Amino acid sequence: MGATGWSYFVPYEADITTALQRLRQDVFVRGDYIYRDGLTPEDRQASIERIRPALGPWVQRCREIAADLPEPKRAQYIEMAEQAERELLKSGMDTSQSEQKPQSIEELLQRQAANGTHSVLDMVGLSPKPKFGAISPFPRAKLIELFDSETPNHAEIEEAYESGSLEKYVSRRWQGIYIIVYRDGSPDELFFAGCSGD
Repeated sequence: MGATGWSYFVPYEADITTALQRLRQDVFVRGDYIYRDGLTPEDRQASIERIRPALGPWVQRCREIAADLPEPKRAQYIEMAEQAERELLKSGMDTSQSEQKPQSIEELLQRQAANGTHSVLDMVGLSPKPKFGAISPFPRAKLIELFDSETPNHAEIEEAYESGSLEKYVSRRWQGIYIIVYRDGSPDELFFAGCSGD
């Protein structure tokens, strides 16, 4: 699937860690993340229906290949092919399994493992410098370079993000940044952005 970029504006909170954890909880409750393969039960069923006609011939070809293997490899090879066919067909029939979503962020992250959730849920904390699985502050010098100010507003940050000006900072896999968003000279929001998932 590849990594996915994500971004969020949330109300300002002086405690960035609390704001991040609140955002993560909100994203989890909304279900605004990719779970399993990202397919809906309908899409998964349609995919299986497309490949179903090829499964029988594929298993037969595996049996032919296995005929040249010594025992017990032959039996293992055939069993693996048949098991793969059964599992694939079962996953297409059992849509309830794909609907059973995790009950906590931690459970979700365990299930997704290296695939990630393609969301801020993959960021487990803050770090003063860019680090795997963490959100770090956008460098102050870069604020001035990009926005001619240390106090950018919502529209300026949104424009920089959408135009790709922040790409270098938000496209590092499994990392994210935050920027304090100002309104009339005072902190008003936090902007979180990053890239995760595989």
